[in-house]
Amino acid sequence: MPVSSTISRLLLAGLLLASIPMLRAQVSADPEAAATNPSDDDELTSQNSWVRQVQSDLIAEKFDDLDRTANDYRQNKTRAAGGAWKLHTFYAALDAPQQTDRDSVEHIAHLEHWMKARPDSITARVALATSLHRWAWVARGNGLAKTVTPEGWRLFGERIKEAQVVLEGSAAMQSMCPQWYSEMMSVSLAQGWDAARARDLFERGVQFEPDYFYLYKQYANYLLPKWYGHSGEAVAFARDAADRLGGVPGDLLYFQIATVVINRSNGNLPIDGMDWPRIQRGEQLLVAQYGNSRRTKNELAFMAYKFRDTAVARRQFALIGDDWGRAVWRDREQFDRARDWARGHTQWPSTVPAGE
Repeated sequence: MPVSSTISRLLLAGLLLASIPMLRAQVSADPEAAATNPSDDDELTSQNSWVRQVQSDLIAEKFDDLDRTANDYRQNKTRAAGGAWKLHTFYAALDAPQQTDRDSVEHIAHLEHWMKARPDSITARVALATSLHRWAWVARGNGLAKTVTPEGWRLFGERIKEAQVVLEGSAAMQSMCPQWYSEMMSVSLAQGWDAARARDLFERGVQFEPDYFYLYKQYANYLLPKWYGHSGEAVAFARDAADRLGGVPGDLLYFQIATVVINRSNGNLPIDGMDWPRIQRGEQLLVAQYGNSRRTKNELAFMAYKFRDTAVARRQFALIGDDWGRAVWRDREQFDRARDWARGHTQWPSTVPAGE
C-alpha cells in the first residue's frame, strides 16, 4: 500500500493534527533547523559523475544495482577522503534536492516503487524517509517560525509523520542500516521527543554500529540549547563520548562531534569547555588516517576562527584557497569575512556568524 495511504488513515485518526502545535512550538526556535543532518553537499560536489550515476539508476529504477551498492558500502564500512562513510554520502546522492514540488513527487514515487519491488530492502525505506524529511523542511522553509504559513506547518507535520511511519515500519527488518537510526533521530528532533526517548534511540544506534559517527553528531545537535539540551550539555557529551573510546578513536570522534557543537552554535554562544588542542589532534589523526577533504579543511578553518587562533586559521585558509564549503560557511560572505580576519585585513567582528 502506498505510504500516502497509510498517512491518510493516521490523519483521519487525528494523530497528526494533535501533534502540530507541539511541532510548531519546538521547531520555532531555530531558523537553521533544516540542517538537522550533517550535509554532504561538499562531498557530492566533488563526485558529480558518481552522483549523476546514482540518480540515473534511481530514475531508471535499477533497484538491484542500488541495493548492491548500498550493501557493499554497509558491509565494508567504506570510507572516502576525510573519513566520510560512502554509505552516508550514497543516501545524500539519492536525495539530491529537487527543484519543484512536482519533481519531488516524482522522486518519491520512484522510491515507493523501489519499496514495492524489493520489500526486503532497508535501503529503499531509509532513502524514502530521507526524502520525506527534506521535503518537510521545503514546506516549512528556513525562516523564523512567524514566517511559516499554516499550510507550511501542516505539510511539515504530515511529511515528518510520513517519514516516521516508513521508518517504524522497517524497524524489525532482518537487514538493518546505521542510517536508519540517523534518520529516526532527525524525526525525533523535528517532533521534539523527550530526553529519555531520544537518548534510548541514540544508544540503540551506536550499539548497532559503534563507528557510525553521524549518530554522535545527531545527538550532539539534539543536546544544543537551541534545541532540547541545556548549557554545557553538548560539550559534556562530546568529552564523555570521546573519553569512553579513548586514544586515537576518541580524539577522532571528538573532532567530529566538535564540528556540530561549534559550527551549529548560534552567534557568540560560548565555546568554553571545548578542548581546542584535542580538536586539532583529532583533525590531524583524521587526515593521517583518511586523507584530507574540502569539508575537513573548511571545518577546521571555521573552528579556528571561532577560537580566534589566527595561526591555524591562516594555515587552513591557505590550504583551502578558493575551495570554500557551503555546508560549513553557508555563504561566500561569511567565508570571506573569516579569511580577511585571518589575514589581518579586518578586526575580530562584534558578532561571529553561526555555521550550518
